[in-house]
Amino acid sequence: MQPQEVGVTEYLANLSTSTIVMLAAVLTVARIILIPIKHGLARSLAELCESLITAGVLVFLVIRPFFVQAFYIPTESMEPTLCGHDPGMSRTGVTYTDTCHDHIFVNKLVYRMGDPARGDIIVFRAEKKADAEFHQNENVLIKRCVAIPGDTIEIKAADDGKVRLFRNGSAVIEPYILEPMEERTQALYAAQGPLTLGRGQYFVMGDNRNNSNDSRFWGTVPRDRIIGKAAAVFWPFRRIRLVR
Repeated sequence: MQPQEVGVTEYLANLSTSTIVMLAAVLTVARIILIPIKHGLARSLAELCESLITAGVLVFLVIRPFFVQAFYIPTESMEPTLCGHDPGMSRTGVTYTDTCHDHIFVNKLVYRMGDPARGDIIVFRAEKKADAEFHQNENVLIKRCVAIPGDTIEIKAADDGKVRLFRNGSAVIEPYILEPMEERTQALYAAQGPLTLGRGQYFVMGDNRNNSNDSRFWGTVPRDRIIGKAAAVFWPFRRIRLVR
């Protein structure tokens, strides 16, 4: 699943730093020109320019890079925790009767102070090998971290015959997944035998296990590619809550 940035509009959310700096410079020049003019409208426009400069610098050059960023969820690979579907049959063959795309805040500061923990829902910039469409793009994805450096994991049938995630020899209780996992013969990592994670390696999976392109198919996520932790759903209104 690839979460998309949101803001006032997607275009504004994806403005580059150089564009923000250029716009701030233009607004600064406009403010300097307007200040000497004694007309009330000119004074109002000068104040508006000042407000836009302050807000733009704060949001795009301070908050977005270092603290928090907004994304929306376009696909269903993290359901039921985070929804992302439209009415009709999805590309995974599930038919939905409604539209639901969660908009989330991602905490970017938390991983500057510490490392991801088991169970965290993380946003990261995936390597090209993770591009399910074979476009070789470094997409921004969101998944649940199920194993951290030093863990040994394996996906296999448990004593009850159900396919489960085993971590350090014990089956992991996962109440958040949509449905029991099905065996995936094309899965290369942790599904063909035990996998021990090395330094700076994180294993991630979607909560919709049977419809998720994740570490089972393309490997671990390097620590330096992790952007932040999903913190809260802020839209739609009926789904506002902290993310766990």
